[in-house]
Amino acid sequence: MNWLLFWALALAFGLVISNLLLIKHAAKLKMPSAPKPPEGTKNNATTTHKTTQQNPAHDQTPNSPE
Repeated sequence: MNWLLFWALALAFGLVISNLLLIKHAAKLKMPSAPKPPEGTKNNATTTHKTTQQNPAHDQTPNSPE
């Protein structure tokens, strides 16, 4: 058997198995909760931004099924 092929396959299987074990271990970890913002401050995630729709350029017109 070619020893280079053997070591390449052993390395590949080792990487796959170690990644699977790492994912299994990471699934057990608990993520800390995000800190709450102080009272009276606005939450940027809930604000709406008004955007205007621009007409597409001549070469960027949408396709029509008709």
